[in-house]
Amino acid sequence: MARTTRVAMLVAILFIIGSVTAGSVAAAVEGSGTQTVYDADNGNGGADARLTDGGVYWQGQHIGLGNIAGDRNATNQTDIETLHLREYDSDDDELGRLVREVDLDDGNTTLPTASLNGTYVLLPAERRDVALTFRDGRVNGTVPIESATPFEVLIQTLTVEWGPSEPSAVGSDRELEVRSNRLRYNVNVSSPDLNYTQLETAFMDDRILRGQNGPVDDRRPFTQQEGSYDIYEDEETIVLSGFSDGSLRPEFAGLPRLPEAITVEATDTGVRDTAALSTGAVETGPFNVTSLQLPQRVDPGQSVTMSATVANEWSEADTQTVTFEFADQQQTVRTELDSGASTTITPTFTAPEEPGDKRYSVGAGGESATGTITVVAPEPETSSESVSGDDGSSPDEESSGLIGPTGVGGIMTMLSLVTVLVFRRG
Repeated sequence: MARTTRVAMLVAILFIIGSVTAGSVAAAVEGSGTQTVYDADNGNGGADARLTDGGVYWQGQHIGLGNIAGDRNATNQTDIETLHLREYDSDDDELGRLVREVDLDDGNTTLPTASLNGTYVLLPAERRDVALTFRDGRVNGTVPIESATPFEVLIQTLTVEWGPSEPSAVGSDRELEVRSNRLRYNVNVSSPDLNYTQLETAFMDDRILRGQNGPVDDRRPFTQQEGSYDIYEDEETIVLSGFSDGSLRPEFAGLPRLPEAITVEATDTGVRDTAALSTGAVETGPFNVTSLQLPQRVDPGQSVTMSATVANEWSEADTQTVTFEFADQQQTVRTELDSGASTTITPTFTAPEEPGDKRYSVGAGGESATGTITVVAPEPETSSESVSGDDGSSPDEESSGLIGPTGVGGIMTMLSLVTVLVFRRG
């Protein structure tokens, strides 16, 4: 009995220790997931990236070359005071034209790339037989020109536009689609209609938004786990993640009105694009469509009811005509609202008989909230007649129909045998 008691106490103690440990780990994970932090000082002396032979860089970046004046003994060229940046033909392993002279001063040197586009090597001035080699932003020797490994500077592309909205979506549910020929980078996001607090609310207000939009921690302006995405807060700008093919997900539902434009700029190259609310926008002059509900799929001839909430965000009372359109049908409602007031309007249309995506729009004097509703094609009718033989009867009618004469005779014979047996036993 005592042994059983000791075992039970040991199990209880281990259970308590495990629970406390699990709780601590869970708390640590929860705390670390609330906000990724970054550092604007990347330790590269103001460089956006460090030069490595064969690397790919982007026009507009500042490439870190390290302290060449201090490290030049590694090249066995102690008299280097100036570098030449030359084009390089990788197919023929030959030098091209002189692009720029780089004077070396004490401390770190950076190479601006604002006008570069091609493949290049760096070599000591007045020398054409050797090229400098670089690794992680430091010069580490020389090689013959024919053995040089050039670095490449490309021009970054960037396009930003509002993604298509679902039929029931107004601007607050839409995403910003970002396209670029570059895989990993950060972007500065701003809007003339939003201050920094509103940008933070729209893009980084909860864990889901931070997971979708949070900036890349090993790209300019961040490389270390200090600081935050609010580096440019004083400039009413927030730092988010860029994509080669992806989307920034904003949540504008908590804002008084939607921004008319969002500007996205690559943090290190300066390439930018602006997405303006046009098709699918919900800004409608002094009246704003704050909510729109409608079905996504309907049958031919079915009633289609739209439910639009319209608010007057103007500073005074006003009257607007709210126009609803669906598949060449139109209804208008003249609405008067006090400043800050809202109302819900629910017109009903009839779905056309022809299947397909049918356009709808809702507007009140300005741009319209638009989209499509799908009229679903009816299912094709299937024949209920069974397959029959040439004589009009089922192929297996004889075997699966009523019991034939032979079957009845067999049953009667069995009944007679059973009767005889019963009488004999009696």
